[in-house]
Amino acid sequence: MSNKSAKTKPEVAISATTPDDLRDLRAFCLLVDHGSLTAAAKQLGETKGSVSRRLSRLESALGVPLVRRSPRLVQPTEEGVLYRQRVGRALELLEDATDALKEAQGHPRGRLRVTAPPDFAHTVLAPVFARFCEAHRDISLELILTDRQLDFDAHQLDVALRLASSLRDSSLVALRLLDGQMGFVASPAYLEREGHPRRLADLSEHRVLVLRQESGPSAVHLTPAVVALDGTFLRALALEGVGIAILPLTLVEPELAQGRLVRLLSGHDSPRRFSLYLLHPATPLLPARVRAFRDFMAHALLNQGRGPWGA
Repeated sequence: MSNKSAKTKPEVAISATTPDDLRDLRAFCLLVDHGSLTAAAKQLGETKGSVSRRLSRLESALGVPLVRRSPRLVQPTEEGVLYRQRVGRALELLEDATDALKEAQGHPRGRLRVTAPPDFAHTVLAPVFARFCEAHRDISLELILTDRQLDFDAHQLDVALRLASSLRDSSLVALRLLDGQMGFVASPAYLEREGHPRRLADLSEHRVLVLRQESGPSAVHLTPAVVALDGTFLRALALEGVGIAILPLTLVEPELAQGRLVRLLSGHDSPRRFSLYLLHPATPLLPARVRAFRDFMAHALLNQGRGPWGA
């Protein structure tokens, strides 16, 4: 019995969602509401014969008489009254969903789920996110800060901001926002205590702090004192005078400007360059909130990949 019901319901639901059947359902609702073929036909902009055929087609598909007809009056059957109530709610929900979608396409609103690397979110991206939230108050920004490459479908993402030397081929649309480079930095206290390296070979005599994916310059063999995934953590160690950190230069721009960190071996920066990419699904009907975020980020960051980011 339950298997039969489970099989029947999807078939009815599928057949009831075609465009013609939706108009048949609307014709039925109007017919019940007005009790008149003439009134229903006028509302639909059709003839009485067309409305009558719609009703017959619907009753035939359902296998249930929905109305009793007389020359002067159309009255719903008991089954027709119940069906009108449920179908009416479904049509209202469909109309609400359609209106909401049209409104969303015109004005950016709703939840925007974004993943971004923690280091850059805390330093470079946070001020930009703040300005975006101020400019688009109808958008609720939900951030997932991680270095992992999350799956768009599994994590219900709208946008991903990723750091990479290059991107693998994918079905996602990618916009390169910034280009950057790794550099060597240390605190004045460390340099006063341990001395300044003048050549790459001098690094072998220093405590070096590296990101896990950054092996350091290939011209010299290093045994790192600290290896971590978090650039913000390595920056904090460098500020404490633990050693020389190899970090994205953008992460330490304020500290360099304030003299709390010193850039070293500027002519021998790590050859590893990277870019910040914005990715979103490839769809011709991109939600307005995603378009707004993409365009805002591009305007804020696209031309800032020179100067402090470069060598």
